[in-house]
Amino acid sequence: MLEYKINIEKKNWIYRMKTKILIISFCLFTASAFSQEFISDFTWNFGFTADKLSEYIPNNSYKGFGIEGRRFFDKNISGGLSFGWNIFDQRIAEPIIIDEEGFSGTISGTQIRYVNAFPILANAHYYLGKRKDFRFFLGGGVGVYYILQRLDLGVWSLESNNWHFGLAPEAGFLIPFGDGESNIIVTGKYNHAFSSGKTIGGNEDNSYSYWSLNFGFAFSSRF
Repeated sequence: MLEYKINIEKKNWIYRMKTKILIISFCLFTASAFSQEFISDFTWNFGFTADKLSEYIPNNSYKGFGIEGRRFFDKNISGGLSFGWNIFDQRIAEPIIIDEEGFSGTISGTQIRYVNAFPILANAHYYLGKRKDFRFFLGGGVGVYYILQRLDLGVWSLESNNWHFGLAPEAGFLIPFGDGESNIIVTGKYNHAFSSGKTIGGNEDNSYSYWSLNFGFAFSSRF
């Protein structure tokens, strides 16, 4: 019965997240549609754990994606919104200390550890080079990260989820192809979500940091 309840909760959570992603995607592209000067990009995101996150999950991840809309204020400066999803998971047999209400102790046995990170950021970028040429850019984002941390041990599941304030400095480049309105986009980003709430282990420092290397396509209008 407990396992059935956990599976139902997981399915409901996945459904809610898919719904939120669709709503955010619609808002980004609707906002872009009313502007004649913008870039919309879609990326596949690789994640590399750092700091506290690497202690919980040493593995890096290739499971992530991002969508973004950037509006140009002039030929070299843009501002916009971005949304991403990075999934980190790993099967681990090392003991973990848990300090939760109603339970405190060390858990041994094979565990599956998860962290899902959802950054929702306002961004700004500065570009070098001319339109339809190779362009290097620097910038970053500021906003919120929704972080879901979960630990599965057999039929038991512990979960912690919090909203975090976060920052994401970024560098990358655009490589035009075809008619010049389409580009290959490659970016490197450092994501840092400041501490908020507690971890599953009860640690007061609940910050998360990870690097991401992102590859994808960007589609631009005239500017």
